[in-house]
Amino acid sequence: MSTIDEISKELILSNLSKLDELYSNSSFDEIEPILYSKLALIEYCGWLECSIDIIMNKIVDHVQNSVLRKIGENTIKKVAGFSYDNHFIMLLIQTFGIVNTDKLYQEFQEGGKLDILRSKLNNVDLIKARNKAAHTYHSDITASYNAPNLYISEVEKIHEILVDIYDYVNGVLTSETSETSETSETSETSETSETSETSETSETSGGESTENLLA
Repeated sequence: MSTIDEISKELILSNLSKLDELYSNSSFDEIEPILYSKLALIEYCGWLECSIDIIMNKIVDHVQNSVLRKIGENTIKKVAGFSYDNHFIMLLIQTFGIVNTDKLYQEFQEGGKLDILRSKLNNVDLIKARNKAAHTYHSDITASYNAPNLYISEVEKIHEILVDIYDYVNGVLTSETSETSETSETSETSETSETSETSETSETSGGESTENLLA
């Protein structure tokens, strides 16, 4: 689970730019370019996972019941990956709800943003390369990874879409929380008013009864 509370591109772009600089300056070395490329791949994929976690954690933050909120947090922790179908959308349905997710689709589908995000997150070559990089050490000098600057352009393409989804989700949940609060306040005001009216009616009735007895 990510400890970052907002989707940012500044830090990841800084990391990737530094790795790209080191990569460019190590062209005369056989191993260094590969290692810098490998690290850039892991950094980029880590940023994707963290960004997805941030969206899901924002949803869970709106859960009032502590038991349900804990279940939501544990659900997010158990998911390791960034693919669109198996990770992002499944988590969104589990935390945001299938009806709300359907509304999100309607909101974003027309502009093609979800299609772009799906193509980026479901990139089979990216997923295979990430798994290889994360679970093996470098022992083959012929192995290769994409240059760090590739991931810089990918961050620029994906960041805006993720932020838009984050803002949409937060907006929906904030609105629902506000409506629930207003409904609760209206109900309490109504109950207080009814209690007050009942009390006044009782007092009036009591006064009339006393006057009748004195007469």
